[in-house]
Amino acid sequence: MIKAIEGKIVKKEPTYIWLKTSGVSYGVAVSLFTSAKLELGEVCELFITQIIKEDAHLLFGFTSTSEQRIFELMLKVSGIGPATALAVCSSLEPDAVALAVKNSDIATFKRVPGIGEKTAKLLLAQLGDASFLATTSANPANNEALLALESLGFKRDAISLALSKCTSSETVSLIKEALKILKK
Repeated sequence: MIKAIEGKIVKKEPTYIWLKTSGVSYGVAVSLFTSAKLELGEVCELFITQIIKEDAHLLFGFTSTSEQRIFELMLKVSGIGPATALAVCSSLEPDAVALAVKNSDIATFKRVPGIGEKTAKLLLAQLGDASFLATTSANPANNEALLALESLGFKRDAISLALSKCTSSETVSLIKEALKILKK
């Protein structure tokens, strides 16, 4: 599975780029927010969500893990596919999505192309548990540490509590500190 790609942008459209690395060019779909941060000819690294279908291998790239997290959460909602999930990421910043979910704001989601009232209500119902909000607005090191510790099998509530007691600001140090607290 591809997790990130670093390369030179050789072609750029509003929501699609070609990223050339080691002689291979990858076609990567990106949100408008990510696209605005990228310049033709520059070298960049994108966090990748790969979707494999019978007839296609699709790559979606993000400059921030919080935007990638929102995209992946949208895909978990029944009836939301990659195009609509990318439309959400192109229309709303991660903090706006978190705030809309927290406030049950249907109108915010209805502004996204492809989402009507029924889908907006479904989104709010399925994303209504605020547990994902912590990973969208906190600093990136905390987000990465939280996701790493969660992949090790620790519960999100316990991780959040442990991370709140940590003093480090780097991901690796945060994970080590939190592991010491979680093992007690």
